[in-house]
Amino acid sequence: MPNTSFIIKNAEYVEVVIPTGNTKTQIYFPDLPNLRNRPIFGIECITSTMQGTTQSGATNQAYAQLVDALITLYFDGGEFIVTPLMTLVRANHGAAQNIYYDIPHLAGQNVVWTKSYITMTGTIANFASKNFLFNVYYTR
Repeated sequence: MPNTSFIIKNAEYVEVVIPTGNTKTQIYFPDLPNLRNRPIFGIECITSTMQGTTQSGATNQAYAQLVDALITLYFDGGEFIVTPLMTLVRANHGAAQNIYYDIPHLAGQNVVWTKSYITMTGTIANFASKNFLFNVYYTR
């Protein structure tokens, strides 16, 4: 059942670029000035099935790659969460396509984006030449 108490006020696309020839397992979020000190209430990961390319024109990660990735979000005050990246996808990529669920919620924390990162646990080559795309929901 949808959570009707979550009202979207502001949203911003966030792209995490995988550098060409990357061999690192952790890729940090860029500095996001528009989202600094903003209470974050939701974040979703956009897959290539939902949107083929990112706003920079790069290919978006496929759902199959998200199975082998984790996201670590650091908050003001030193708290953090680690969760599988696929839990932030709200579209069903199974047999029944185009079924959407609630946006994964946060409780208004301020995310420290430059300390937050994606960990790729699978074969790094599978993530090459594709970027991660998120939609972040916040209030001013």
